[in-house]
Amino acid sequence: MQTVISCIQQAHNGYALLIAALVCTIGVYGSFSVANHAARSEGNRRAILALVAIVSAGCTAWSTHMIALLAFQPGMQAGFELIVTTVSLMAAILGIGAGMLVAIGQHKRRRRLAGGLVLGVGIVALHYLGQSAYVVRGYVSYDHNLVTASIIGSLPIFAVSLMISGERSKRVRLLGAPLLLLAIAVLHLTGMAALSFTFDPSVNFPPLTAHADVLAPIVAAVSLCILGVALVGLRLSLHAQATLRRERQRLGELANLALEGLAICDGDTIVSANETLLRLSGYPQKSLAGSSLRTLVPALDLSHSPEGEEVDATLVTINGDFVPVLTIRREVGLGARKQTVLAFRDQRERLRSESQIRTLAFTDHLTGLANRTRFLDLLAVCIQEEASGSTKDFAILLLDLDGFKSVNDSLGHHGGDVVLKVVADRLIEAVEPSMTVARLGGDEFAILVRDDIDAAGAESLGLKLIRAVEEPIPVGEQVVYLSASVGAKRSQHRGSSSIQILENADLALYDAKARGKGRVRLFSAELRSAADERGRLSNAMRTAWEEGYFELYYQPQVRLSDQSLVGAEALIRYNDPQAGVVSPAAFLPILETSALAVPVGDWILQTASRQAAAWRGAGLCDFGMGVNLFPAQLRSADFVSRVRRVLAETGLPAHALELEITENIVLQNEVLTLEHLAQLRKLGVGVAFDDFGTGFASLTMLKRIEIDRLKIDQSFVRNVEHDPKDQAIVEAIASIAEGCGLNVIAEGIETEAQARFMQASAVEGQGYLFGAPMPAAEFEQHFIKNRHAQLPTFAAA
Repeated sequence: MQTVISCIQQAHNGYALLIAALVCTIGVYGSFSVANHAARSEGNRRAILALVAIVSAGCTAWSTHMIALLAFQPGMQAGFELIVTTVSLMAAILGIGAGMLVAIGQHKRRRRLAGGLVLGVGIVALHYLGQSAYVVRGYVSYDHNLVTASIIGSLPIFAVSLMISGERSKRVRLLGAPLLLLAIAVLHLTGMAALSFTFDPSVNFPPLTAHADVLAPIVAAVSLCILGVALVGLRLSLHAQATLRRERQRLGELANLALEGLAICDGDTIVSANETLLRLSGYPQKSLAGSSLRTLVPALDLSHSPEGEEVDATLVTINGDFVPVLTIRREVGLGARKQTVLAFRDQRERLRSESQIRTLAFTDHLTGLANRTRFLDLLAVCIQEEASGSTKDFAILLLDLDGFKSVNDSLGHHGGDVVLKVVADRLIEAVEPSMTVARLGGDEFAILVRDDIDAAGAESLGLKLIRAVEEPIPVGEQVVYLSASVGAKRSQHRGSSSIQILENADLALYDAKARGKGRVRLFSAELRSAADERGRLSNAMRTAWEEGYFELYYQPQVRLSDQSLVGAEALIRYNDPQAGVVSPAAFLPILETSALAVPVGDWILQTASRQAAAWRGAGLCDFGMGVNLFPAQLRSADFVSRVRRVLAETGLPAHALELEITENIVLQNEVLTLEHLAQLRKLGVGVAFDDFGTGFASLTMLKRIEIDRLKIDQSFVRNVEHDPKDQAIVEAIASIAEGCGLNVIAEGIETEAQARFMQASAVEGQGYLFGAPMPAAEFEQHFIKNRHAQLPTFAAA
């Protein structure tokens, strides 16, 4: 280092060194300026400007080197060998040109670093070729350590200077030129300090050697050219800046029309922002312009933000508040410069809307509980966690309100909604905070128990829920009393799906209701077996309907006063090809709740009516036919018109047809059912109330429904001859019927004693005493072809 300092102080003309530094500074500025404009230009303009920048950079390095050599004072006569000097200039231009071609327009730092190394090699070649062209009257020797130091010390600086010249940050880019100057200074001064001269007057200059006085004007001319290039670069920069300002102003005016916030950035520096972004961030324009983009979006990295793609980010306002935004980056050309336009879209309203949508999607709007979708999602999570072994067993309880339909009927849907809200609140209060209560739909609720719970615990929880529901519920000025049934399923079998577990709990709930309601039923394998059997029977019903395995049997109905045949009841039978005739109790509950109920019911009505019309034509002039109805038939809006069409097609008089209904049929859709029954009575069709006395609301219904007669259920007839309770019930039904103007028919008469007793209470009877249900051909053989020998006689009571 001391050798270098001594070289500067003792062997150089200080003013000449300052001139060299000035030329170098002007040349570097001009070369970099023109090179930057070349990088932003296209076509021929780009090529021309790049060539000017390369030649200017080479000349700058050469002039700096030559002025510094002219400033060198070796203490003896010196000169410059012209050919080698010219070669050094070409080496500088080619080396710098190669380096700039490698680095120009590249955004990858490695490429720019490599270009800087190539450029540095070119300048090193310039220096030592030019130094070898410097001849004296004597001998020249080199300190190889200083030569090595000059190369090793300058090349990294050359590489770094070109690398940072391409950085996005303007402040960082400004360091490129000073570093290049520093690299040239390190190379030249260290290289010159490596020289040692020995005077020898006998040594002659080589041919084509020019004295310093001859070379100085050439160097001066080159320096003036460099100055001219710098002025061109300055003019281009001033023009580009003016154009940039105009285009930024125009873009800013357009940006203020945008609904999104827009920031125009030079690298990561905000140049300007539109009014929407100023309102969004709270910053004034003066504070935001010139600040880093990270002031607004600290976590956003533009280099990793794909152009034209939406990226989520968080904007920090002037008050420190965080605003979720969606950003979109676009590169635009302004004044031959690439600028970044960053759009900010406020996401607060969208996120609020999405939150509301999620709430609506997963929450029951009436009760505020989780809905079916949310419940199934939570249940699926529990299944996954149980399968992985991260949680214990869990359980679900399904709760269904008993008699809720009557609440809607009496209080209206508004009153029903009030009841559901109260029930929901009570269920939440009755369970632990870790449990989830959901409303699956209608009056059905579900509870997810995540903690391990045994069968006794599940039953205890179910009873607790039932007690909570059974508390009186005030609705306006009225008080509602309800009960509930609960079905529970514990997760004892891994591999089940959410739907399977829910179905199993539903089977338990169905069984609880079937056993009398107001109770808890735990799922068992037997329930699944029964359900599977019902499924098998349901499929069998479909096959039976398609293959014609259904047939009608007819059971005679007689007048008890004289034991004469007055009609028959049509009863459906399922004649399985393998199993034979299947018991009605096994398939009727499945059939009447399936999709086949309406078509099969219409077939029964059509077939029985046609048969009755045929028998009336064969001599049974007063013969009547009773047909049982499925609930789904009476729920059909066009049921009355279908009955009218059947009567017209078969020719059966309306009074010869009697449709039998049960209490459950009326309760399922009371308003529509009562309307249909009234229309049937106007049509002349008879209506019988079947299984009378077995339900809880039959007496109430007698006041509202249009019927002709009551059918006393066989459960009251079976022991009527010796059971005083049955006798009292039968007599009470007969008295009610007489008071309401209705006839009575007794079912299940099997003995003469029963028939004699029922003569006083019923006009007609049917049962095995008079004949079992039989196919049409057999019925015809017994009661039409051989009509005088078929019915038993018995004495009056």
